[in-house]
Amino acid sequence: MLDFMHKGLKLALKSCDQAEIYGERSDVLSIDLEREEVKKVKHIKSTGIGVRVVISNKIGFSYTTALEKVKIEECVAHALKQARVSERDNYFPGLSAPMAETSKQGYKEPEKTFDRRIVALLSSVEGGSEDAIAYCKEMLTGMKEHKVKKGVRCTPTEGGFAAGFDETFILNSEGIETRDAGTYVSAGIAVVASEDSSSGEEISGYESKVSRMLGDIDFGWIGREAVKIAVDSLGGKQLKTMQLPVVFAPKAVQSLFAYTLIPQLSAENVQRKQSPYHGKKGVPIASEIITIVDDATMPSGVNSRKMDGEGVPSQLTTIVDKGVLRNFLYDSYTANKDHVESTGNALRGFDSLPAPGATNFIVQERAGSDRASKAELIGDIREGLFINDVIGAHTASRASGDFSVVAQNAFGIKNGDLFPVKGVMIAGNMQEILNHVEMIGDDTRQIYNVVSPSLMVSKVQVIA
Repeated sequence: MLDFMHKGLKLALKSCDQAEIYGERSDVLSIDLEREEVKKVKHIKSTGIGVRVVISNKIGFSYTTALEKVKIEECVAHALKQARVSERDNYFPGLSAPMAETSKQGYKEPEKTFDRRIVALLSSVEGGSEDAIAYCKEMLTGMKEHKVKKGVRCTPTEGGFAAGFDETFILNSEGIETRDAGTYVSAGIAVVASEDSSSGEEISGYESKVSRMLGDIDFGWIGREAVKIAVDSLGGKQLKTMQLPVVFAPKAVQSLFAYTLIPQLSAENVQRKQSPYHGKKGVPIASEIITIVDDATMPSGVNSRKMDGEGVPSQLTTIVDKGVLRNFLYDSYTANKDHVESTGNALRGFDSLPAPGATNFIVQERAGSDRASKAELIGDIREGLFINDVIGAHTASRASGDFSVVAQNAFGIKNGDLFPVKGVMIAGNMQEILNHVEMIGDDTRQIYNVVSPSLMVSKVQVIA
C-alpha cells in the first residue's frame, strides 16, 4: 500500500505545492441473524485512497477504491483540477508536518488495540465463519438461560456479530509517513418479551458490546441481558407529566451526547456559531463534579489510535474540568483559525476530508469524588425515573441543545425501588442536564465513542 501511495505522491507533487495521500485497508467478517437463524454471512476486504493537493492555498480532493496505476493517475488529475478551480482559503495552515517529539521518538502505540485471535478468525477460509456463527449461538443460548416467570415468552428478532481488522496509512509532502492498525469485535441481539394475557403486550430489549479484543466479550451475557431488559419492562404503568430526578444509564447518555454535546464541542461548529459554547472557554458549563476528556490514547479504547486523520499524534485532551469548559475538539484547520494547536481530533475516511470529532469521549468524576452504585443512585429518590436508552435523539438540536425523546426500557423510581413504566417521553436542554448532574455511577462502559457511567440528574421534564 505505501509503495503505491509513494507513487501517487510523487506524481501529484509535479503539479502542486503540497500533497497528501491517505489510505485505508479493511477486512470485515459479519453475521446477520433473523430470529434464531443466520440470515447473511459477509466477508468483505476493501481498500481506498484519498488524494488531497494544495495549490496556492486552494484545495483539491479526490479518491479511488482501485489500486491500479491508471486509477491513481486519474485520481491525482481530478484533485489537481479541483484545486485549480477552487477558491483560495487563507485559513488553511498547510498540511501537517512531523512534530519535534514525533520525529525523535516516533508515534506512541496505544495499548490493547490489536488481537491476533481476530486476525486468525479473519484469515481462516471457512473456520472463521463457523466460529462467528458459534459466537452468535452463544448469545442465543444466553438468552434462553435467563429465567422468566410462567406465561412470559421471549423471542429473538434480530442480531449480529462483526469482527474486523483495519489499517490506516498517511503520507504527505511535509515528511509525515505513518501507519496504524487495529482490530475490533462487536455483537448484539434484540429480543421481544410477551405475556400470555389479554393485554397482548410486547416489549423489546436490546443489548450489545464492542471491544478491541475477542476475549473481552461475554456473548452469553449479551443474550441474558437483552432478555432481562425486555422482561423487566413488561407491565409498565403510566406516569404523570412533571419534573423528576432522572437516572440516565450509559446507553441513554451515549444516545444524547452523540447528537448534542459532542457536535457542540466540535471547534468547527463553535466557529460557525452553531454551538451554545461559542465564547465560553473558561466558563462553568456543567456540574462541578463533571470532568470530560477526549483520549485517543486510552488502552483498549474502541477509537484509540496513534495518530489522527492528518498524522497528528494522538493525545488526551481535557474538554471540561470540574464543570469548566477548557477546550474544544480541533483538527489542524480549526486550530489555525483559533491560533491554537490541533488536539489530534481530525476524523476522516479515504473518501472524505478531515473534520474534528470525538474519539473516546470520557465522562469522569471530579478527583476525590466517590462513584455510586445503582442502588445508591436511586436509593434516596422518592419519585423519579431510570432510563436505559432513548429513541429519537437524532432529532435534537445541536445548536440549542434542545431535545424531546422517547424513554426506552424506562423504570419509575418510588422510594428507591424500580417499577416498569410505559408511554414516557422526556424533554429538556443538554446544557441544563449537565448543570444538574448530582451523582455519577460506577458502571462505566464504552458505547461507540462515548465512555460514561450512569448519571443522576436532579430535574428533568417527564411527559406522560
